Amino acid sequence: MSLRRTTLALLSLLLLGSAACAPSQAAETPRWSAPSVSASPTPPKPRPAPTSTAEVRSRVTAAMLNLDAKFHPETAQYTDENTEAWKLISLCRASLPSDIKRTAYRERLWDGESVWIRQYVVGYLKVPGRKLADELRSVLSTCKEYEVPDDGRTSTIVRPSPPPVPNGPDVITFCERLKGKATRHQCTLILVRGNFVMEVDASASDGDLAAGTALIAKIAPLAVAAFEKAV
Repeated sequence: MSLRRTTLALLSLLLLGSAACAPSQAAETPRWSAPSVSASPTPPKPRPAPTSTAEVRSRVTAAMLNLDAKFHPETAQYTDENTEAWKLISLCRASLPSDIKRTAYRERLWDGESVWIRQYVVGYLKVPGRKLADELRSVLSTCKEYEVPDDGRTSTIVRPSPPPVPNGPDVITFCERLKGKATRHQCTLILVRGNFVMEVDASASDGDLAAGTALIAKIAPLAVAAFEKAV
C-alpha cells in the first residue's frame, strides 16, 4: 500500500472515531429555560398573643420607628411622641368598630418643612389585627370622598397604580387628596401583625402625590422590620 493510501486510511479511521464519540447536535445546543426566581423570605411568625396590658404596651413601644438623618435630614429627631388615645384611620365613618377595644397605643411624629410623617401603633389584648384590617377594607370598598371631621377639608381617596407597597392580607396602602385652602396628598400604610396594627401616614414636597407615595415606599421596609422585631 502506498504512503498516500495509508495516510488517507488513517484519517478516515480518526474521523469515524471522533464522530462516534461526539455528542449529537441536539445535545450540543443547550436548551433555554426561564431563570429561576428565589422566593421572598418568609416573614417570621408573630409572637404569641400578649397576656397583659403591660406586655401590650411594651411591644407597642418596641415597634416605634427610629428615622435618623440618613433617612432624611428632617427626621434626625422626631418632633413629638405621646400615648394619647386617638383612632386608627377610618375615613368615612367615625371609627373602626373593633378599635374601641385597643389596649395600648403610641404616636410618633416627624414634622419638617418638606416631609411630614406620623406613626401610630396600636395593640389589642383580645382582637386580632386582621379584624381591624378587614373593617378598614370594608370602609375603603365604599368610601370615595368625605368631609374630614374638625378639619374643614374634603378628602378624596386615591389608589395609586401600582400601589407604593403591594397590598395583601396584612398590608393596606392608599392615599388621600385633601382639599381645603390648598390641596395636599397624604399616603397611608397599614401593617397588621398578630394583635397589633401599625399605621404610617406621610406627606412630602408640599403634598405632591408622587412624593408621598415614594416616601411611603421608602418607609415601608423599615416599618416591616421594626414591626417583625417587636411583635
